[in-house]
Amino acid sequence: MSTHADPPEDDYGTGLRALLVQMAPPYGFTLATFTSGGLAVHFQGHSPGPWDILLFLLGAFSGYAIMAAATTGLRMRVHPRPIPLNSWQMVHVIPLGTVFLLALASAYFVAYPVAWFTNGAALTLGYLAALAWVLRYLRRKDDAMLGGT
Repeated sequence: MSTHADPPEDDYGTGLRALLVQMAPPYGFTLATFTSGGLAVHFQGHSPGPWDILLFLLGAFSGYAIMAAATTGLRMRVHPRPIPLNSWQMVHVIPLGTVFLLALASAYFVAYPVAWFTNGAALTLGYLAALAWVLRYLRRKDDAMLGGT
Protein backbone atom coordinates (compact mmCIF):
# COMPACT_ATOMS: atom_id res chain seq x y z
CA MET A 1 0.00 0.00 0.00
CA SER A 2 1.37 3.37 -0.99
CA THR A 3 1.83 6.05 1.64
CA HIS A 4 2.02 8.79 -1.00
CA ALA A 5 -1.28 10.42 -1.89
CA ASP A 6 -1.80 12.44 -5.05
CA PRO A 7 -2.92 16.00 -4.35
CA PRO A 8 -6.56 16.72 -5.08
CA GLU A 9 -7.24 18.21 -8.51
CA ASP A 10 -8.66 21.39 -7.01
CA ASP A 11 -5.66 21.88 -4.71
CA TYR A 12 -4.21 25.43 -4.96
CA GLY A 13 -0.68 24.14 -5.60
CA THR A 14 -1.87 21.87 -8.41
CA GLY A 15 -3.75 24.74 -10.02
CA LEU A 16 -0.76 27.05 -9.68
CA ARG A 17 1.56 24.46 -11.22
CA ALA A 18 -0.82 23.99 -14.16
CA LEU A 19 -0.89 27.75 -14.67
CA LEU A 20 2.90 28.01 -14.49
CA VAL A 21 3.31 25.25 -17.08
CA GLN A 22 0.87 26.96 -19.46
CA MET A 23 2.42 30.39 -18.98
CA ALA A 24 6.10 29.35 -19.04
CA PRO A 25 6.81 29.73 -22.80
CA PRO A 26 4.97 33.08 -23.22
CA TYR A 27 6.50 34.37 -19.99
CA GLY A 28 9.98 33.37 -21.12
CA PHE A 29 9.46 34.96 -24.51
CA THR A 30 8.30 38.18 -22.84
CA LEU A 31 11.47 38.28 -20.74
CA ALA A 32 13.55 37.51 -23.83
CA THR A 33 11.86 40.32 -25.79
CA PHE A 34 12.54 42.88 -23.07
CA THR A 35 16.15 41.71 -22.76
CA SER A 36 16.78 41.83 -26.49
CA GLY A 37 15.14 45.22 -26.95
CA GLY A 38 16.89 46.64 -23.89
CA LEU A 39 20.29 45.59 -25.20
CA ALA A 40 19.53 47.14 -28.58
CA VAL A 41 18.48 50.42 -26.94
CA HIS A 42 21.61 50.46 -24.79
CA PHE A 43 24.10 49.80 -27.57
CA GLN A 44 22.40 51.90 -30.23
CA GLY A 45 22.60 54.88 -27.92
CA HIS A 46 19.12 56.28 -28.41
CA SER A 47 15.48 55.46 -27.95
CA PRO A 48 14.10 53.58 -30.92
CA GLY A 49 12.05 55.47 -33.45
CA PRO A 50 9.14 54.00 -35.43
CA TRP A 51 11.43 52.64 -38.18
CA ASP A 52 13.75 51.03 -35.61
CA ILE A 53 10.77 49.34 -33.97
CA LEU A 54 9.52 48.18 -37.37
CA LEU A 55 12.95 46.68 -38.14
CA PHE A 56 12.93 44.89 -34.77
CA LEU A 57 9.44 43.57 -35.48
CA LEU A 58 10.43 42.41 -38.98
CA GLY A 59 13.51 40.69 -37.57
CA ALA A 60 11.47 38.89 -34.92
CA PHE A 61 8.87 37.89 -37.53
CA SER A 62 11.60 36.66 -39.88
CA GLY A 63 13.12 34.55 -37.12
CA TYR A 64 9.73 32.97 -36.44
CA ALA A 65 9.14 32.31 -40.14
CA ILE A 66 12.58 30.68 -40.44
CA MET A 67 11.81 28.39 -37.49
CA ALA A 68 8.41 27.49 -38.94
CA ALA A 69 9.91 26.79 -42.36
CA ALA A 70 12.66 24.65 -40.80
CA THR A 71 9.99 22.44 -39.23
CA THR A 72 7.81 22.37 -42.38
CA GLY A 73 5.25 24.29 -40.34
CA LEU A 74 4.43 26.47 -43.34
CA ARG A 75 3.29 23.53 -45.49
CA MET A 76 1.27 21.40 -43.17
CA ARG A 77 -1.33 21.65 -40.46
CA VAL A 78 0.18 21.21 -37.03
CA HIS A 79 -1.67 19.56 -34.17
CA PRO A 80 0.22 20.68 -31.10
CA ARG A 81 0.45 18.43 -28.12
CA PRO A 82 0.94 19.59 -24.54
CA ILE A 83 4.44 20.65 -23.65
CA PRO A 84 5.69 18.72 -20.63
CA LEU A 85 7.89 20.91 -18.47
CA ASN A 86 10.05 20.06 -15.51
CA SER A 87 10.37 22.72 -12.85
CA TRP A 88 13.79 23.97 -13.96
CA GLN A 89 12.65 24.20 -17.59
CA MET A 90 10.07 26.79 -16.56
CA VAL A 91 12.85 29.07 -15.31
CA HIS A 92 14.30 29.38 -18.85
CA VAL A 93 17.94 29.63 -17.80
CA ILE A 94 19.29 28.24 -21.07
CA PRO A 95 16.85 29.97 -23.51
CA LEU A 96 17.20 33.36 -21.79
CA GLY A 97 20.97 33.01 -21.55
CA THR A 98 21.08 32.17 -25.24
CA VAL A 99 18.95 35.20 -26.14
CA PHE A 100 21.08 37.45 -23.96
CA LEU A 101 24.31 36.36 -25.68
CA LEU A 102 22.87 36.54 -29.22
CA ALA A 103 21.19 39.89 -28.62
CA LEU A 104 24.33 41.26 -26.98
CA ALA A 105 26.44 40.22 -29.98
CA SER A 106 23.88 41.60 -32.42
CA ALA A 107 23.55 44.93 -30.63
CA TYR A 108 27.31 45.31 -30.12
CA PHE A 109 28.71 44.13 -33.45
CA VAL A 110 26.01 45.07 -35.99
CA ALA A 111 25.73 48.69 -37.07
CA TYR A 112 22.62 50.87 -36.90
CA PRO A 113 19.95 50.47 -38.31
CA VAL A 114 20.49 46.80 -39.27
CA ALA A 115 21.14 45.96 -35.61
CA TRP A 116 17.44 46.43 -34.88
CA PHE A 117 16.53 43.76 -37.45
CA THR A 118 19.23 41.30 -36.37
CA ASN A 119 18.35 41.84 -32.72
CA GLY A 120 14.71 40.93 -33.36
CA ALA A 121 15.80 37.86 -35.32
CA ALA A 122 18.26 36.85 -32.58
CA LEU A 123 15.44 37.10 -30.06
CA THR A 124 13.11 34.70 -31.85
CA LEU A 125 15.66 32.29 -33.27
CA GLY A 126 17.64 32.07 -30.03
CA TYR A 127 14.67 31.65 -27.70
CA LEU A 128 12.74 29.11 -29.76
CA ALA A 129 15.78 27.04 -30.73
CA ALA A 130 17.14 26.93 -27.17
CA LEU A 131 13.76 26.17 -25.57
CA ALA A 132 13.08 23.39 -28.09
CA TRP A 133 16.51 21.91 -27.37
CA VAL A 134 15.95 22.02 -23.60
CA LEU A 135 12.53 20.40 -23.93
CA ARG A 136 13.88 17.66 -26.22
CA TYR A 137 16.93 17.01 -24.05
CA LEU A 138 14.90 16.65 -20.89
CA ARG A 139 12.24 14.51 -22.54
CA ARG A 140 14.96 12.09 -23.68
CA LYS A 141 16.53 12.15 -20.22
CA ASP A 142 13.16 11.42 -18.57
CA ASP A 143 12.41 8.65 -21.09
CA ALA A 144 15.80 7.06 -20.42
CA MET A 145 15.22 7.18 -16.66
CA LEU A 146 11.83 5.52 -17.12
CA GLY A 147 13.30 2.81 -19.36
CA GLY A 148 11.94 4.21 -22.64
CA THR A 149 13.84 5.12 -25.76
